[in-house]
Amino acid sequence: MTGPVVRRPVETLRGRLPVTVTDEHRVVCPRCGTTSTPALLSSRCPACETPIVRELGGEVRPGAVVPFAVDRRHASTALDRWAAALWFAPESLGRVSDAASMRATFLPAWVFDLETVTRYAGRRGDHYYRIETDDDGRSRQVRRTRWTYARGKVGRRFTDVVVPGVRQLKTGRLPAATVPFRAEYLSGVETPRYTVPPDLALDQAKTSVKPRVRAACLADIGGDDRRLHSVVTTYPSIDGDLVLLPYWTGTYLLGGKTWRFTVDGATGEVCGRRPYSAAKLTAPLVVLALVVLVAVLVLLSR
Repeated sequence: MTGPVVRRPVETLRGRLPVTVTDEHRVVCPRCGTTSTPALLSSRCPACETPIVRELGGEVRPGAVVPFAVDRRHASTALDRWAAALWFAPESLGRVSDAASMRATFLPAWVFDLETVTRYAGRRGDHYYRIETDDDGRSRQVRRTRWTYARGKVGRRFTDVVVPGVRQLKTGRLPAATVPFRAEYLSGVETPRYTVPPDLALDQAKTSVKPRVRAACLADIGGDDRRLHSVVTTYPSIDGDLVLLPYWTGTYLLGGKTWRFTVDGATGEVCGRRPYSAAKLTAPLVVLALVVLVAVLVLLSR
């Protein structure tokens, strides 16, 4: 079943801080009996790799999951294409997927729908033109601006405002296809708990829509030029939820360093830190230095 994320009133999310994992959160592997205290919502047994899904505690329960549309093979291909397109990358980077460790991961994100009502005050500028004559008797057309006081009220609704629920997530969009959350979807997929509390995420969501609210106010003022002196926004309705987004996350080792990357499990987009080849970086500088040297010698020989 697919469809839009079912939002909850924001009051049901407030104050739900991230869970601090303690010894009381120990789990026993159902296959080998190994006891562990995983910080993740879902992971694998450290002894036998059996998928382990923890019971949800006092944190917010995810409302929806975005399914994986990119499998491991296609994620590896996307990673190799990304590496091949990098300028000044070491030759040894090659097929980076051969040296990369990659795991399926659900990363939590907060998604909000915000209804806004904004009262503003400012000025509207309308251009007009007049003919002026200078001291030499020459006439010219000069543009002037007539300013008038402006005030009004603008209502806007912003949907699918995404705020990462963990620091390593950088996305600002929500894929269209979602399915209602079920705990079994987490089996075999690494899923960290959210570390950004919903109250902070809501503040970030409000901040992210401020430029669009101001733009709406300026458009409402109209005219050829406009100024805003005060903007006061209220939120008659805010709904939100926690959504799990699919990623292939991993690392590869090169040059004695560990490089991290992510492959979007919905689009195949690759993000990550990348190495540079010192030889490739210095080669253009050497060529440039030789060109400059030759040019100087030619000028001196004249």
